[in-house]
Amino acid sequence: MSDKEQPQSQPQPMLAGYYPMYPTPKKDEIDLFELIAQLWRKKWWIVGCMVAGTLIGGIYAFTAKEQWTATAVVDVPGFDATSNYYQGVRLIEGNTEKSSTPEDVSEKLFKQFISQAGSYNELSKFISQSDYFKALAENKNESETAKLLGDVIDKVSFIKEKDSNIYTVSFPASTALQAKLLLESYMQKVNSNVSQMQYEQLASQIEGRKNNIKNQMDALKKIAEEKRLEEISQIVRALVIAEKSGIQKPQISGLTKLDGTNLFLLGKEALSAMSDGISAQPLVFDKNYYDLQFQYINLDKFKVDGNTAQAFSYLKNPMAPIIKDKPKIAIILVLGALLGVIVGAAIVLANNTLINYRRNENN
Repeated sequence: MSDKEQPQSQPQPMLAGYYPMYPTPKKDEIDLFELIAQLWRKKWWIVGCMVAGTLIGGIYAFTAKEQWTATAVVDVPGFDATSNYYQGVRLIEGNTEKSSTPEDVSEKLFKQFISQAGSYNELSKFISQSDYFKALAENKNESETAKLLGDVIDKVSFIKEKDSNIYTVSFPASTALQAKLLLESYMQKVNSNVSQMQYEQLASQIEGRKNNIKNQMDALKKIAEEKRLEEISQIVRALVIAEKSGIQKPQISGLTKLDGTNLFLLGKEALSAMSDGISAQPLVFDKNYYDLQFQYINLDKFKVDGNTAQAFSYLKNPMAPIIKDKPKIAIILVLGALLGVIVGAAIVLANNTLINYRRNENN
């Protein structure tokens, strides 16, 4: 079949408003394989950048200021540590319907401890006076020292466990040993302050309770004395009447009820004996007076002793940390190497791009 006899392809009709789409040239597209090849040709340059980044990271990691954090776990103190305080509280309360329990007293002391230990002012006072901070703040001006103090305080933490009285206390420093010693010293300092304050208040409350009881006892004693004077006065009046009436012997029967109006019927002899006996005998008090006296004696004998007092107990003693917070050497070295690779690759690609651009310009 000749070329003329071959069927000719008919042109496709073109719709109105339709324009054919032609692919754009691909010379500006990034060839992934070419990109990889460029990087591979400069691999030693990239490796060098990676080594340099690792070295820089290593220099920083081994020269940067370290931070170590010591931790301790504290809880409510046991009864042995608060027994003296509890006894004092119970003596002050006396015979009340709802008295404090040992747990109540321990929790009260522990709350005072946590409140003071977490106080910014208390932390500021302790840290600023420590040799550790004085060394850190050496050669710094006032504003720099204040900022440094705030940074150190912000890193101290008291974290409470949910639904319990257990706290985890954290204290930072430049070395593991410094962190441990600072935490120990701070806990002891706060415990001493809280114990001293609470036991001084206890001693003051005991003295106040003693004075209150003594005033009540004096009032009851005065009432008893006035009562005795009134009885003596009645007997004296009855004795005068008996003398004037010439009654020497009792003029009463077994059913006669005696009171201030007919007491003279006892006669002169009996009334004289009664007068002498009442004047000589001690005052008569009711049960309330002796209850108060018992409380006063116990309070007076009680000795407030806060020398061994503990406002908290350790569940975990402060220990020198094993792992430092920063710098994290392994992470820094990895990041340094990664950054070196990225920088090296970027330099290689930028250099090749610049070379290609100049070549195209020349063409």
